[in-house]
Amino acid sequence: MNKLLARQLKRYLAWADEQAVEAMLQAADLAAVDIRDRSVAVLLGNFRRLLLAIDESYQQFDRDVALGSRSLQISSDELSKANSTLRQEVLTRQRAIDALWETANRLQASLGRPALGKESAGLEQLSVLMGSLLSERQQAEAALLQQEAQFRTLAGNVPGVVFRGQIEYPRGMHYINDEIEVLTGYSPAHFLLPHLTHSYGTLVLREDLALLEKTIHTALAGPDRYSVEYRIAHASGAIRWVLERGQIVRNAAQQAEYLDGIIFDISDQKQAAVQLRQLSAAIEANPVPVLITDAQAAIEYLNPKFEQTFGYSLAEIKGKTPDLLLSGEINLLAYQEMWQSLLRGDEWRRDVRHCCKSGQVVWMSVSVSPIRDAADNVTHFVTVYDNIELRKATEEALIKAKEASDQANRLKSDFLANMSHEIRTPMNAIIGMTHLALNTDLNKQQRDYLTKTSCTAESLLHILNDILDFSKIEANRLQMEILPFRLESVLEKLAALYTLKAEEKGLRLYIEQAADCDLSLLGDSLRIGQILNNLVGNAIKFTPEGEVRVQIRLLEAEEQRVHLQIAVKDTGIGLSAAQIARLFKPFSQADSSTTRKFGGTGLGLSICKRLVELMKGRIWIESTPQQGSTFYVSLWLMRSAEQVLPDLVSGPVQRLDGVRILLVEDNVLNQQVAYELLTNAGARVIIAQHGGEALGWLSIDPLPCDLILMDLQMPVVDGHQATQLIRSEPRFNSLAIVAMTAHAMSDERQRCLDLGMNDYITKPVQPHELFSTVAKWAGQAVRPQPEDGKKVSKVSDESVLPHLPGINTQEVLQRLGGNKALITHLFKQFYQDYQGGYEQLQHLLKTDAKGAERWVHSIKGVAGTLGMHDLMLAAGQLERQLQLYPADEGAAAYPFKSALNHMLGTVGRGYTQFIKPQKNPPDAEQICLLIKQLSALLDDCDGDSVDVYYRLREQLEGWVEVVLLDRLGEAINTFDFERALESLTLIGKKL
Repeated sequence: MNKLLARQLKRYLAWADEQAVEAMLQAADLAAVDIRDRSVAVLLGNFRRLLLAIDESYQQFDRDVALGSRSLQISSDELSKANSTLRQEVLTRQRAIDALWETANRLQASLGRPALGKESAGLEQLSVLMGSLLSERQQAEAALLQQEAQFRTLAGNVPGVVFRGQIEYPRGMHYINDEIEVLTGYSPAHFLLPHLTHSYGTLVLREDLALLEKTIHTALAGPDRYSVEYRIAHASGAIRWVLERGQIVRNAAQQAEYLDGIIFDISDQKQAAVQLRQLSAAIEANPVPVLITDAQAAIEYLNPKFEQTFGYSLAEIKGKTPDLLLSGEINLLAYQEMWQSLLRGDEWRRDVRHCCKSGQVVWMSVSVSPIRDAADNVTHFVTVYDNIELRKATEEALIKAKEASDQANRLKSDFLANMSHEIRTPMNAIIGMTHLALNTDLNKQQRDYLTKTSCTAESLLHILNDILDFSKIEANRLQMEILPFRLESVLEKLAALYTLKAEEKGLRLYIEQAADCDLSLLGDSLRIGQILNNLVGNAIKFTPEGEVRVQIRLLEAEEQRVHLQIAVKDTGIGLSAAQIARLFKPFSQADSSTTRKFGGTGLGLSICKRLVELMKGRIWIESTPQQGSTFYVSLWLMRSAEQVLPDLVSGPVQRLDGVRILLVEDNVLNQQVAYELLTNAGARVIIAQHGGEALGWLSIDPLPCDLILMDLQMPVVDGHQATQLIRSEPRFNSLAIVAMTAHAMSDERQRCLDLGMNDYITKPVQPHELFSTVAKWAGQAVRPQPEDGKKVSKVSDESVLPHLPGINTQEVLQRLGGNKALITHLFKQFYQDYQGGYEQLQHLLKTDAKGAERWVHSIKGVAGTLGMHDLMLAAGQLERQLQLYPADEGAAAYPFKSALNHMLGTVGRGYTQFIKPQKNPPDAEQICLLIKQLSALLDDCDGDSVDVYYRLREQLEGWVEVVLLDRLGEAINTFDFERALESLTLIGKKL
């Protein structure tokens, strides 16, 4: 490059040397290819030629100057020599121009352009042309590179292996895309010529290679294109099925040079095809009917079992919908809704009766499933039918058996609950009377007998309590109360109950409550106490020496609840793992020797476990034989927002002066009991016979009452309906309604509360409960009875009543305040109202089933009020029977009739003025049979003698002295069968 030009480029463009110049010119050439502005592209593309021309001009100028300078100095010889040199240079230049012209023509020809003539062979023209051709070539190369990149991208996106390879085995590759690694496990570099490490042909299974070679050679001979399926071995050893589609690539002489093609992995399709064939075979051979429809429910296919089951061939029902098989149990709307659900893609199952072609109706379990395409669109439905005639028959039998079992279980649970309650009342009396007797002057033998009686009675009462709780739990009728309490109060009662028992056995009882456990809590303190009583009682029972320790710890404390752990530790006999496994099961103890040695029902721990679970807690045991046991109880309890104070001792009898009460009760006897009790306490009472009359009283403005005592079962409008009507009126929102009924179950209580009643009192009504409940809801101040007022007569004095066996006269006296006139009137009312009562019941059963149930419910409440526990129990059983089976008294009829007649006889004998003369003599043959039967039962000490006794008594009442019958009954009830036989023999002699 001319030095002057180089200095100018360095000065103005900072191009330091010829290398820098060349680098910048190359950059300009490349930039010209990408610039869209044509004028700028031409400028950059011709910039090199411009500099070459300028440089040539500078060089020529320097030569001309040098030549001019030298021409003045050299001689003619030198001038001649210079001319000769100049001619050589001109010739050389011409040859370069000619070579450049030939090169330009070749480029023109490659681009499909005409050749240049000699007139266009000037250096400047050729330089411009070469610059243009060079620019176009660069553009073509760039386009080629772009096309190559596009091809590689396209080949990379093809879901298969794109290749160009050798025709002959072993088929090395000139090009192959990255998909080959997915297909074979080897990278593309392994297959590329000339340095291949794997040939594709070696991957083809030997038994398939001949087919592949034959297919390719067939294409060589004719159509050039081919398609073939074969298997290859993956690097992992797996076998893959592939589909190869290819074409023979030939040169201009039609000679085959390459194979171009695509290889697809069809392993999944092959597997699907196999599965489809298997599925088709399975459907054809399926032992249940199968139906396939399109998305519009048109039938397209059915298997042979379908035709065999329903009698329809495909030709008969193809294109129809499956609803032609329905028996009519599913209506058209439901059928349409079913298909709408299926079109959403949901599976549908149902048991439906179907009609066969023959007209036979069969139960079928139908399952309809959608079939989807690759786009997740539902295209078909598959329906599978299963004949469930046998299952339906079995289910119906099971349902009936379950209903019978559930009824039996309910009756059993109700019987246990009621019997435990009924037996517990006289047991309490036995314990109380024994305790009183032990406080009197007794000789040693009498004291020993009474002490043992007291212990036995307490044990029996404990068993009865367990049975009662267990029956309630089993019947799901045990409800947990949520009331404020302090754990400290529970522990104080526990200490008071068991400290002395522990000391009597020589044990030490420790009760340790952590300081942070002194909290006001919400829960059922009675049930928590019951759990502790059972655990501590067991610990004392099974610990021969040492100590029993109760520990209360606070595990976690949150804002609204706390996590407590109760541990009861003893140093007793301990338990093995096998014994622990059955410890919490009902009626189960550690082993049979435990029951023999220590007694018990095996219900206590089972009840504890259920109680803890009802409180959402956990109970478990850790024990080692001969080293003691530790029972743990973990409970979450809510904190109480109110401060819980110690229990206060009950004060004097409450007064209800000024309280206005609307008593809604249909039974005259119950009306009088409630009326007398309430008015004696100072209340004013209005009586309504049923809910309709109550609504009439409530229509008066201002309201004539402060509170409603509502019986539930009444004619016209019952208590439930009346309460709903009252609560529908906003002006009665603040009026308290208290249910008063013989229903004692917790579910009935909840029903009353749900209807809008405020509280619940069970019959027979206890005066203190009645008074406190009325005082609670009437909103009146309760005034204690003045200490210097008149003393209430001693209601426990039974001398005011005649001898009434089978009636708890002490209970009647307490309930009715010892009012002899009232008691006499009530017994008279009972005797007059229920003479012929059983016949009245029979009439109601035939004419008014609901009225019969109300009548039995009413007499149950009356019997409870008058201390007739046997009659109350029998009426309760009959009421449940009528609730389950209206108008069908079943097996409950005889006990009820017997108990009613017995009570009528007892009242009639006690109040002789009520007795009407016996008209018909007894049946001698029947009496003889009953005496013989009763004698055999007494001789066997059989408890069934009680029922036979009452049947015999019913026959003999009015013909045999009451004293003799009472003596016989008393002996049987006290299980003195020897004395009972003597009494029965005496009665036989009197006949």
